[in-house]
Amino acid sequence: MRALVWIVGLAALLWAGYWVVGSRALEAAAVQAFDDARASGRTAGYDRLAVRGFPSRFDLTVEAVTLADPASGYGWQAPFVQVLALSYRPWHVIAALPDSQTLRTPQGAIALTSVQLQASVLVTPGPDLALDRTALVGRSLTARTPDWTLAAAELRAATEADPSRANTHRIGLSLTGLAPDPALIAALAATSPLPATVETLRLDASVTFDHPLNRHSTRLHATEITVKEALLVWGDLRATATGTLTADAAGRAQGRLDLRVENWPRLIPLLVASGALAADTAPTVEGLLATYARSDPAATPGTLNVPLTFARGRTSLGPLPLGPAPRLR
Repeated sequence: MRALVWIVGLAALLWAGYWVVGSRALEAAAVQAFDDARASGRTAGYDRLAVRGFPSRFDLTVEAVTLADPASGYGWQAPFVQVLALSYRPWHVIAALPDSQTLRTPQGAIALTSVQLQASVLVTPGPDLALDRTALVGRSLTARTPDWTLAAAELRAATEADPSRANTHRIGLSLTGLAPDPALIAALAATSPLPATVETLRLDASVTFDHPLNRHSTRLHATEITVKEALLVWGDLRATATGTLTADAAGRAQGRLDLRVENWPRLIPLLVASGALAADTAPTVEGLLATYARSDPAATPGTLNVPLTFARGRTSLGPLPLGPAPRLR
């Protein structure tokens, strides 16, 4: 019995030592990450940083976090962030995010609010800590600027490394109960029967990056995006998209997405209300799309099958030029 007591005591002492060493290493690594970010020209600050959770967890809490990239104009502020991990499985972490955050963009600040917004990250044990998978779940989300407001009942997002392709991750996204800006809904009320809430917005895609996602990653750029399915269900408007985009020499998207839109005339008042299409050109655009739809022998009435094409730095929807192609890098 005495030997057993000694063994248990020694094991507890060793575990306590492991926790102390691990917690100090985690704290030092977190401080170093902020220092490295500042050394690379980014803004990175916090008021307080501490590790707790003895004996079974490493709970890192960082208060008053500020992260920003002056070169891109993007940044993030939050009153706190918590990164939690079991002490015997430190490569799987869970991040608890606050109910209110601020996202800085080149177009201005976006105030984010949510309920129980949590993320998890699983990396591969090893010196590089390669990213394996992530997940993000939240409820009652709202994004607000002085000009617009978006809300959603639930958000679910996940990524997973694709072992068949280098530097590639599968991405899944699902938004339910998406409420567009009330001003948009009010503008639609007189011209469209679309409801105030988007039933489903879903994405199944894969993204290939220019270098691996691991602890050494700095500025990542997408080199290829493959959309297996993008789905929008909004009342009787249903749209799907599939296709592949790559980055051209200037970093703009090139390639094609094949769109299928059921009850496509609902798109015209939506584009006008959102400001994407001038009201005086709407009849011309509707006539062109109607002609295009009738020219497709496989299309059913009210269905539009049309390519969204990105080429030479421009975007076109079938025969209609839309403007510059988006940048991938």
